Amino acid sequence: MIHIVTDTTAYLPASMLESRNIHTVPLKITVGEETYDEDKISQEEFYTHLDSVEKAPTTSQPAPGEFMALYSSLLQNGDEILSIHISGGLSGTPLVAEMAAQDVAPDRITVIDTHSTSIGLATLVMLADQAIASGASAAETTTMVKTLAEHQQVFFLVETLDYLAKGGRINGAAKFLGSMLHLRPLLYLDKGKIEGYGVARTRKRGILKMLDTLSETFDSQPVYAGVTHIQCGEEAEALAATIRERFNCTEMLINEVGPVIGSHVGPGVLGISVTPIEN
Repeated sequence: MIHIVTDTTAYLPASMLESRNIHTVPLKITVGEETYDEDKISQEEFYTHLDSVEKAPTTSQPAPGEFMALYSSLLQNGDEILSIHISGGLSGTPLVAEMAAQDVAPDRITVIDTHSTSIGLATLVMLADQAIASGASAAETTTMVKTLAEHQQVFFLVETLDYLAKGGRINGAAKFLGSMLHLRPLLYLDKGKIEGYGVARTRKRGILKMLDTLSETFDSQPVYAGVTHIQCGEEAEALAATIRERFNCTEMLINEVGPVIGSHVGPGVLGISVTPIEN
């Protein structure tokens, strides 16, 4: 059997985790004086805390022992593990997972840095799960995931760059800081790091800019698309419907960003991932 391990920044629905052979290791978030496993604090509770604390939340990767314990429990009777994770450019999680894999069973555990997170990571995990269910080997699935990750595109619209600036995750997007007044920053993932793509005068124009940019790349190619959001579910559903109309979308996944990524991008974020599917 091939097990999939990912981390909580994939934000997979609980129903999906229960029905599939997918396991998660939680990243950590510290709000005020309290540190939580990401999957143990709700959106509502987190943003209530966020509004009431002076110091910006901090995030951290899982401890090596958490990976080691999970890996050891899964490796029975010659089983294998694909450990598929958030970008190493955003978190030390892939490095910690690799260290744990080397200690437990390096010949049976493959760690993949997807250079993505949230809806992009969720998409790659789901496609890996489908490939394994269809009979693909661990090696074949690893090659597929790495190839798809190279061609996946993730764009997202934020209400403000303040959260990214406080968390030190802004990188190339910093050049937009001086002109952000009343504008919506449009960002994307480039080789696993957050970069600035442009700005829009309104949220609607920002969404259209994301869609137009992605359309130029993927045209009529079959894709697996995803939408992610924070506290704007109806808007996410409407965007998903638009994507189905504009793209040759074979499947669609919608998720809501949790506290770890949410602490860096803030409420109101709306994002799109598009992953090309080979015929």
